[in-house]
Amino acid sequence: MKTKQRWQDWVNLIAGIWLFITPWLFGYSHMGFSWDAFVMGAVVIVSSVWALSDQRRWEEWVDLIIGVWIFFSPWILGFSTISAALWNMLAVGAVVFVLSVWGLNIAPVRDNAHTPSHAT
Repeated sequence: MKTKQRWQDWVNLIAGIWLFITPWLFGYSHMGFSWDAFVMGAVVIVSSVWALSDQRRWEEWVDLIIGVWIFFSPWILGFSTISAALWNMLAVGAVVFVLSVWGLNIAPVRDNAHTPSHAT
């Protein structure tokens, strides 16, 4: 049985694409920390595509961790003084985190979609 695609997964996909391209858009692609946006953007893209094809509860937990990392990485990696990068990471991290928490609230229904509806 195919699971229903959710708008949250599409928003995460767009957020991942946005995160991946913003170092070029905002002019910090040549800076050493830009790898964080490239890698995390790619991870969010892959995670979103995966969630669109096969939704599981553990994927929401992975997205939650990714969102936390994206949000706090400017301070962890030391680029919090670069305003464009900081605000971009905060916004995308918050979106990914909030949508994963939202998904955790509805994920039990999705997990049961793969179990038979009758007992044998």
